[in-house]
Amino acid sequence: MRQRWLAILLVLGTSAALVSWLPEMKVDNSFEAFLHEDDPERVRYDRFRDRFDREDRIIIILNPPEIFDLEFLEKLRAFHRELERELPYTEEVTSLLNARYTHGEDNALIVEELLEEWPQGPADLVALKERVLANPLYINLLISESAAFTTISIKPYTYSTLGPGADELAGFEETDGGMPTGEPAYLTDEEGIELVKAVREVSAHYEAPDFPVYLVGGPMMNARLAEALARDVSVFMSLAILVIAALLYLLFRRVSGVLLPLLVVILSVLSTLGIMVLLGIPFSTAIQILPAFLLTVGVCDSVHILVIVYRRLAEGLNKADAIASALGHSGLAVVMTSVTTAGGLASFSVAELAPISHLGVIAPIGVMLAMAYTLLLLPALLAVLPLSTRTHSRAMAGGGRLDRLLARVGDIATAHPWKILAGTACVLVIGLNGVLRVYFAQDAMKWFPESDPLRIAVDLLDREFKGAGALEVLIDTGRENGLYEPETLQRIEQAMRHSETLSVGSHPVSQAVSIVDVIKETHQALNENQPDYYVLPGDRQLIAQELLLFENSGSDDLEQVTDSQFSVARVSIRTPWVDAMVYPAFLDRIEADFREILGEGLEFELTGGPVLFSRTFKAVIISMTRSYVIALLIITPLMILLIGNLRRGLYAMLPNLIPVFLVLALMGWLQIPLDTTTLLMGGIVLGLAVDDTIHFMHKFNLYFEDTGDARLAVRRTLETTGSALLFTSLVLSLGFSVFLFAYMVNTAWFGVLASSAAIIAFLADVLVAPALMVLVTRHRGGVAGASSVPPAGLAAEAERVQQAR
Repeated sequence: MRQRWLAILLVLGTSAALVSWLPEMKVDNSFEAFLHEDDPERVRYDRFRDRFDREDRIIIILNPPEIFDLEFLEKLRAFHRELERELPYTEEVTSLLNARYTHGEDNALIVEELLEEWPQGPADLVALKERVLANPLYINLLISESAAFTTISIKPYTYSTLGPGADELAGFEETDGGMPTGEPAYLTDEEGIELVKAVREVSAHYEAPDFPVYLVGGPMMNARLAEALARDVSVFMSLAILVIAALLYLLFRRVSGVLLPLLVVILSVLSTLGIMVLLGIPFSTAIQILPAFLLTVGVCDSVHILVIVYRRLAEGLNKADAIASALGHSGLAVVMTSVTTAGGLASFSVAELAPISHLGVIAPIGVMLAMAYTLLLLPALLAVLPLSTRTHSRAMAGGGRLDRLLARVGDIATAHPWKILAGTACVLVIGLNGVLRVYFAQDAMKWFPESDPLRIAVDLLDREFKGAGALEVLIDTGRENGLYEPETLQRIEQAMRHSETLSVGSHPVSQAVSIVDVIKETHQALNENQPDYYVLPGDRQLIAQELLLFENSGSDDLEQVTDSQFSVARVSIRTPWVDAMVYPAFLDRIEADFREILGEGLEFELTGGPVLFSRTFKAVIISMTRSYVIALLIITPLMILLIGNLRRGLYAMLPNLIPVFLVLALMGWLQIPLDTTTLLMGGIVLGLAVDDTIHFMHKFNLYFEDTGDARLAVRRTLETTGSALLFTSLVLSLGFSVFLFAYMVNTAWFGVLASSAAIIAFLADVLVAPALMVLVTRHRGGVAGASSVPPAGLAAEAERVQQAR
């Protein structure tokens, strides 16, 4: 109090310093970013990218009236050329225009662009169509089996061009796949979004009702997620501020009661985001809930203080004494509830999913920062601002009808504890039916609404081109030029053909492509283009010669299917976009089958999107289990420590498990899957539910120790704190309800569950907790205060206590 200006300057200066880092915030929604950088599958995938460049491309799907038509081909050429000219961070653009066409002429191998010679009339178009549809490497890659759709494939740089010396033209200069000098860094989300923006702008020049354009691919998904996050965060913050401001005004009926809590919590949110930048934590789908979450949770700390300050002023205390009294009265409760909430959130820090782990680091920091700002900045601001002593607000209205109503609810619970617990047990038994319906899933595409352009494009790619993903298999012969061996190549081809007979769940695998196809294509071309020669040569020397001829043809396509030593073969297996939970069984099957087919002498490893998705799915299960256990291990000792009684502390934890159980039941009934968003519910719900319990038990202990009568202690607890518990529960429920306005479906699910959990937690605290306390607490007869009149010390306390939550 005596250092009020120092406290204000300290908090404002710290906030300003942290907020200055916000422009440096990064966004990372790539599918590999779901795993930690040292995760074995992430390491394997990065090693693959370093060797063969990135495999996720931007795919433009075109659906013209007729593909093999001069008018369309002219438009395709213009479209293709403009993409090559205008796109930054692009290594190559591939379409029917420049697809590899390998053929032989006069015993010479010719590798050229498919439309090197432009068709001049109907006969040329017929020949072109036959040529395209006869090439298995074009089908489902450049053209659909129905010949109704064709694609333009855009390969972004693997590495970022950003770094020392980068300028505004970065991304357009000729580089080696974007490889910068010094330590390589992969193409950033910001660069990817810039590329996507350019693709959209060029595509808009050509799209027409009779020329629909669909955009899909990894960079497109990252950009859509970034756009959805930006939109959702701004909506969440705006709505949360409006909802909380309205509730604060209803509670306090003062401008200071609205502006001061919002100022404190907004500063803490912005400072938390600044710390996130300093820690190198990128913004992601998991982090998007953080600002609105901290705003909702953090404002309750200020409410605890302001309720008592305004009440003391109304009682006639001067401002300094009122502030000091409020800090003494509610300071411990603010600290303990913040610690338990932070403890519940910290349980995510050990998650195997990187975004969840990041949330488990930064969210507890945000909660504790909101507490620190509340205890430092709020009292200082109260000390320097003029405050009136009006008494018409809810915060000052002791003994109101709401308090009496909640006290009567407590009376019912304590008068019929076994009936309350039996009713609760029945609800839990019914809820078990929902819990048993809970299922795991990880399908990021279903996070988007069905009408989203990206989701429509992915469905189209899956349906017409038989797959929107690629499983990468790297087969190592263990020796230089090992891929010259006919037997080795035959085993690889056998494995490829077998993979094409498999299914991912109920969806068939499309096709497999490797160096085998290059060799067969070359061998056919050198044998007068006869279809019978589209086979692997049986002679090692002949294979070596044909590969040398292909290399000397000017094509660099071999770099995409093998290493420079011809010791490692890359097999790309086109897979459908499915729920990640389907992938583990498929990968186990393909790994076992490849091991049997390839036999001894050939080592292989799986990587690519399906492997990362499978690893993510497994991490969801592990992370959820860990978070629930760790949250309990953190919060339970804190509860026991606060209550000071082991038995009562353990029983006090039971009401906090009810919201977790019923939220899981709600997920089962509503068919909301457990994924990287909804797995957050357990730790968050437990951390928040225990806050109300702490306030209830803290006051119950005071009254019980003074009266020795559990029923009377419950009544007086609810008379003095019940309406505050209800108010903060409404703040949490309505605050979390802003997530219902999310564009992303998974975030809206989070809003439904979190809002429901806040109300369930309140009901558990005013019904189940009183019933349990009556049953487990021995009545101490003859203690002063057991009558209906509170003892002197508690009478004063009862008038002062009505604090939040």
